[in-house]
Amino acid sequence: MGKTIHILYTGQVPDRELLASMPAAMEMDCIPFIRTAPNEDPETLARLEELVVSNATVVLTSQKAVEWMATHVTVHPNWKIACMEGATFKKLQELGWESLVNYTAGNGLSLAKEIATDPEVKEVFFLGSKLRLGNLPNTLRETGVTVHELVAYNTLPVQQELNKSYDGIVFLSPSAADSFFEQYETDNTTVFFAIGNTTANAVKKYTGNKVVVAENVLQETLFQTIYNYYQSIWL
Repeated sequence: MGKTIHILYTGQVPDRELLASMPAAMEMDCIPFIRTAPNEDPETLARLEELVVSNATVVLTSQKAVEWMATHVTVHPNWKIACMEGATFKKLQELGWESLVNYTAGNGLSLAKEIATDPEVKEVFFLGSKLRLGNLPNTLRETGVTVHELVAYNTLPVQQELNKSYDGIVFLSPSAADSFFEQYETDNTTVFFAIGNTTANAVKKYTGNKVVVAENVLQETLFQTIYNYYQSIWL
């Protein structure tokens, strides 16, 4: 298979099973370039308390948002939940809340379209980051759905020291791309991998290098995308 491929993963540490499944010729360093801080603003928490006792449609697009909600919600609400597939849905399963999930999708735009097909949904409550992507709320508003936003957590850049160069660099969000490129430059041989077109477009602001896109938020899809790319080179 030739030389070892060195990959930098700039998000949260992937599942152990996925890391263990990587070919011996691929080595991955997991070094996060962003971190999250839960929002403890009293006004936001008061709004969440009101939301808990309502028959609301709640949108959750990240595991971090679910963790923040679970910290402050101690009862089983009477909600309809829309969430991302993968880690977000798995976290809701761990809480025993999967029966509340009415809508799922692999990316924000698809999830918004799924919600919008339900004529009974006139408003939603979107729990996410202060730096949330605009696809989902903007699409819902365009279809006439009122979107109320609660900031569950803040996303902050992390300064990191890299001691080697990488053949491939993986981004899970635009904020991770911003943090990385504010600190480092790469040569024209580096290949970038991104979850979804929004993250890919953020990477393209900084480089003209090749950007390979995983079409949904599932870690399995991302790893398969990386593997398929390098397998095509090896073969």
